[in-house]
Amino acid sequence: MNLKLDAHDLETIPVKICRVLREAIIKGEFQPGERLIQDELAKSLGVSRMPIREAIKQLEAEGYVTLEPHKGAIVREFSLKELEELYFLRSKFETLAVKESLKFINSNIIQKLENLIEEMDQTKEISKFVELNIMFHNLLIKDCPWEKLNSFIKNLWTGFPQQTPHLLPDQIEVSKQEHKAMVEAIKNNDHQLVCDILEKHITRAGNQVLENIKNKENK
Repeated sequence: MNLKLDAHDLETIPVKICRVLREAIIKGEFQPGERLIQDELAKSLGVSRMPIREAIKQLEAEGYVTLEPHKGAIVREFSLKELEELYFLRSKFETLAVKESLKFINSNIIQKLENLIEEMDQTKEISKFVELNIMFHNLLIKDCPWEKLNSFIKNLWTGFPQQTPHLLPDQIEVSKQEHKAMVEAIKNNDHQLVCDILEKHITRAGNQVLENIKNKENK
């Protein structure tokens, strides 16, 4: 395990540690069900156990780990049933949120979406693509005025396994094209097409993740 903190980053030590561990979980460097041993992490990162504990508490709040008696922090495991439900609910709730959010779309938001697409095209790091992908989806629903719906979506994203690009690296290009198609539909004021593309986008990713996991389990 090659974990490093950026000495030039202005974030606090616990925030840096949380980001490093989160990225390691997303990349699959820590497997579902694996223990995060504080002493080993502290030694690897060259810090005391206190900021490690703070970072792990934040990861628990985000849903990436669970804290179990006598075991400590365990990387959260998602069952196939949970994943199927998460992707289905995301496809429905986010589509509805986008429909409402698009009523307030403006040129500034469109420009930000295009900037994110450009960054996704340029990056060669999967973890960076994951980060930009989350920002893209959040920006699409940013102006949805339905607070309860926004809360539901936020809860779905809490601890949501972001490993899709790592499990399906060959699908990144497909996702990029779907993002571009959504923005093009927004610019053409075809809001129904945006919603249709988004729902299919999330459903496709979910189906392929489930198929990938099932294939691995059957080997």
